[in-house]
Amino acid sequence: MQLRRVIVTRPAAAINDFRSELARYRIEVLPAPMLSVKQVVQMPTITDNVQAVLLTSGNGVQGAVRLGISRDLRVLTVGYATAQVAIKAGFTAVTSALGDSLSLVNLAIKVCKPKNGPLIWISGESVSTDLVATLAGYGFLVYRHIAYYTIMSTNIPLRVEEALRAGLVDGILFFSPRSAEAFVILVGKRSLEVACSTVSAYCLSDSIAQVISELNWGAIHVCKMPTKASLIQAMILS
Repeated sequence: MQLRRVIVTRPAAAINDFRSELARYRIEVLPAPMLSVKQVVQMPTITDNVQAVLLTSGNGVQGAVRLGISRDLRVLTVGYATAQVAIKAGFTAVTSALGDSLSLVNLAIKVCKPKNGPLIWISGESVSTDLVATLAGYGFLVYRHIAYYTIMSTNIPLRVEEALRAGLVDGILFFSPRSAEAFVILVGKRSLEVACSTVSAYCLSDSIAQVISELNWGAIHVCKMPTKASLIQAMILS
């Protein structure tokens, strides 16, 4: 199926990258941010003797900058996109996991040792995997700093709703369980269930697919890898 028009549910600041990339395939992007991000202004003082920082999003990188973390400290990121943000922010010792929390845990176990000091995990308030508890099982002490909060959208943009009702949308892209949850809630409020029944949903992970599965879709596609490149590939090959 040749996609012509897709809804992107990422926060507004992250949509432009997709717009330019999908334009190469002549796919129009309809922005429908399901989450907005509120940064925490005052951040706590970091703990001494930290051996590495765990970052699970680009917003976490901003938190690391606000914390005043040394750009030379080892940084472990959940995936390539977050790694690129960290590098652009000036961090010099960045290693990327494979795009999900489990691979980040495995990376931390591989390159860090509990005896070398604690880890700092900089995240939002809503997470799917508790890295503090998980890594504690391997002997690590992890300090979590909440650097930002995500707020669910209370509406679907009018242009997006009109396109859905008119059958002009081919696909919807979902990047997190929380943004997927927000979309499902708004579909119910706006009685858009039938409009979604002919649309393909593209999900970054199985956990996202589970959230949207309460709606009827034309098809649900889950990426082979939880990365932006894999998501685009799933769209092009579907």
